[in-house]
Amino acid sequence: MTFRDAIPAVCIAVALTAIAGCKLVKNTPEGEGGDMVSSQSGRDMTALVDEIWDARVVPHMRDNATDLATLGPAIEADLDAAGKAHGYRPSSEGSPWNFPVVVRGVIVSAKTDTRAATADVDVDGDGQADAALQLGPVIRGTALRDVLPFIDFTSFTDQIEFAQLSRALNTRAFETALKDLPRENLVGQKLEAIGGFTMRSRGDAILITPVEITVGSQ
Repeated sequence: MTFRDAIPAVCIAVALTAIAGCKLVKNTPEGEGGDMVSSQSGRDMTALVDEIWDARVVPHMRDNATDLATLGPAIEADLDAAGKAHGYRPSSEGSPWNFPVVVRGVIVSAKTDTRAATADVDVDGDGQADAALQLGPVIRGTALRDVLPFIDFTSFTDQIEFAQLSRALNTRAFETALKDLPRENLVGQKLEAIGGFTMRSRGDAILITPVEITVGSQ
């Protein structure tokens, strides 16, 4: 073999050595893989929520919430673009967008004569409600579960357990943020809250489940 003939063989050997020394690292999207909250069969979902609420749920909402004054117009312009920039949804086809949000505004109406109490909030100063906040004690929907990228159905035993997790999150939100909230004379008061909501299509009403809320006189 001549020196010239040996050059390709040497190059191939060097390349194979380099490949052998490389470690392929999977590019795992945020909230997937080892970062997932998971459960064993029969686990108490209330206990699981107790573990993750202060450690993961509330910090995630605080760190990722977008002001509704910014988010609302973005959704109105293009829901998918707003979702990609500010929201989260699982990869399954047809899943709605879920948004962590901060709301700052004035309560323009409140319905507190029901267990599924709500307060309507104006965030842009036009006197019209831009969103409704759930006050409980009945908290509807699965927004708090579905807005968290580190919680996925495939990490749980079945649909029943996944539904129990949602109820446990809603219960914890009521007990920590809403249970002691005054229910009288809410209209006209300033409100600031951090929470989550789900939106399937542009134009849907915004119904927010708070994890933190402060109400004070205007």
